[in-house]
Amino acid sequence: MSILSQLGFRKKEIIPEVLQSIIWKLPDRLDIQIKKSRTGSLYATIKELPGCFTQGDSGPEIYTMINDAIYTYFEVPKEYIPFLSPYMPESQEKRKELGISPEGQFNFKRA
Repeated sequence: MSILSQLGFRKKEIIPEVLQSIIWKLPDRLDIQIKKSRTGSLYATIKELPGCFTQGDSGPEIYTMINDAIYTYFEVPKEYIPFLSPYMPESQEKRKELGISPEGQFNFKRA
């Protein structure tokens, strides 16, 4: 029997204090560089998080993969991710760019 179950918590229960601590440890803004690889897929590097990078085939996919890489880097439990604001490019123009031509330097912030 785990310590959490001994304290009365169910396995997948969302604990507000844990959610708040996750939110506090996530940065508000991140500088992300997106480039096209030799194979044509997109490659993103998150400069402030050493060793944090990801790839995707399209703008929407790289956006999803960037968020997944950030949450994985900070070891966010999967059941808490739906309660967190996703990271997205700061301006509307950059969001359009991400869907059409996602190569470049972007500042991402939590929505």
